[in-house]
Amino acid sequence: MRSEGITRRDLLHRAIVLALGSLGGSGLARWLAAAGQKTVALAQTLFDRIMGLPPEITPTGDFYVVSKNPPGFDPVVDAQRWRLEIAGLVGRPASLTYDEIKALPSVLRPHTLECISNDVGGDLISNAMWRGARLQDVLTKADGVGAKAIQVAFRCADGYTESLPVAEALNPDTLLVYEMNGAPLPTKHGFPVRLLVPGHFGMKNPKWITKIEAVDHDFLGYWERSGWSQQALVKTMSRFTTPGGGHMMYKVGEDVGLGGMAYAGDRGIKAVEVSADDGKTWQPAQIKAPLGKYTWVLWAAVWKPTAPGDYTLRVRAQDGTGTLQAREEVATLPDGASGYHRIRIRVST
Repeated sequence: MRSEGITRRDLLHRAIVLALGSLGGSGLARWLAAAGQKTVALAQTLFDRIMGLPPEITPTGDFYVVSKNPPGFDPVVDAQRWRLEIAGLVGRPASLTYDEIKALPSVLRPHTLECISNDVGGDLISNAMWRGARLQDVLTKADGVGAKAIQVAFRCADGYTESLPVAEALNPDTLLVYEMNGAPLPTKHGFPVRLLVPGHFGMKNPKWITKIEAVDHDFLGYWERSGWSQQALVKTMSRFTTPGGGHMMYKVGEDVGLGGMAYAGDRGIKAVEVSADDGKTWQPAQIKAPLGKYTWVLWAAVWKPTAPGDYTLRVRAQDGTGTLQAREEVATLPDGASGYHRIRIRVST
């Protein structure tokens, strides 16, 4: 999102363009092309230098998994026998096969999921390429949602339940996905279909869906009944992925590569900053262009310590609206953790 009106950056950009007008059309074009190539090259060089950044697309085997079920008790669904029931306040009840859902117009989209129980600096966040049908197209197979419906509820093969307001269910970007990173959904990620909804923590993206029901009342899902947020809106987060592990000791004057990811759900990320003095001062990091409007971004920076000692480094992000990530440290329950991720580094002579 972008705020209305002309920002200082807009004014500066326009001033530069006017000043360069004297170069002439072809000269200006060549200058802008060269400047753009230089900027891209510098950014690419920095991201190439930083070791320990995550891949932009998480390999399926490394994608985080959270389930209410004990290990080994997730449902295993037979796609040939499975049917998706659409019921409640719809034009007419319907039952769709796996092949019928796959026959609907498909959407291929990169999308990040984060668990609401992800701690500050935690790794319960991943990014994948998903393919599926628009939920609104699926509901059209039941002649749409009735005027009296206020929520769309989801029931799953393991007894899990969840819901969305009708407006969000009918958002063209809310998908019923059946493919992950170019292959059918693995069992642990919800085969045959799961929900993918922008802006919400993973709990609002149920797996192993068997029934969709339009209802005229406030429907509390499985985790909401246990005290978790019903909205479960993603908070702006950022974290270090490097340095990490055992390599936390450096020398004065040595380049220290810093990097990680930042995420703000459907708001996007506008900027990332790092601090080497426990949040007293901040310096901008470079951010890599996101793969899509619902994905994390990678960020990178280089810090050169000038004196020996123990340092606390922090990272923070601004979402696409310009709102700064919350500094106050809160626990995950009920609506997700907040706070600045920090790491400690020792510098010697």
